[in-house]
Amino acid sequence: MRTSTVPAGGYDLAVTRAGDPGAPPFVLVHGIGMSGRYFRPLVDVLARGSHVLAVDLPGFGASGRPGPALDVPALADVVAALLDRLAADGVPAPVLVGHSMGCQVVTEVLAAHPGVATGGVLIGPVVDDDARSAVRQGLRLLRDARHEPMRVNALITADYLRAGPRRYLATLPHMLGYRIHERIAQVTDPVLVVRGANDPIAPSSWVRRLADSAPRGTATEVPDAGHVAMYSHPEAVSGLCHGVTC
Repeated sequence: MRTSTVPAGGYDLAVTRAGDPGAPPFVLVHGIGMSGRYFRPLVDVLARGSHVLAVDLPGFGASGRPGPALDVPALADVVAALLDRLAADGVPAPVLVGHSMGCQVVTEVLAAHPGVATGGVLIGPVVDDDARSAVRQGLRLLRDARHEPMRVNALITADYLRAGPRRYLATLPHMLGYRIHERIAQVTDPVLVVRGANDPIAPSSWVRRLADSAPRGTATEVPDAGHVAMYSHPEAVSGLCHGVTC
């Protein structure tokens, strides 16, 4: 596993790579306030037979800091630019894997830039209409903490502090306002919508609604997992990711 800086879309992106560069690729996109670090357990499992790239979005993790916080379409444009750069280097179109707000970014990439990826996996997607406020999302996040390993709660806290409250709060309205359930209807690639069975942030009815809205969408749950299912249950999530390539 190695991390390098890749210029894409006018930003310097920190990209962590693992696995066989000649194998089918997966590109992992994190949620608000986070970085690619919490994908590490999933990266380790996926890398056994795949080429895995975890990207830090602009403003987060080890990537460059833009002035104003980018909205979801702008973040999607940056990810699409990264995929174009990877394609120029010989990397085939990947499966995109998003978590939480990263699901919004993945959905926007698939809808606005058809052909740059072969499908998407949306883990714990946000935001459903019953919780389209910072307060409700915050309460759900607190409820989820009891279902997560202590290590991932510590990692989340560290990444939030690294991004800083100003960056987080400037990005939050973009997350709350993005209508993923409308945009996913424009995605023609296969999309798998995943939730941990104990995830209060992505309720089962919401996950089913998203899958039903996608022309080629399906939904599934990871037993005993919370919102960060790819950290606590990487083997199960890896198997689901590989299923999208079949």
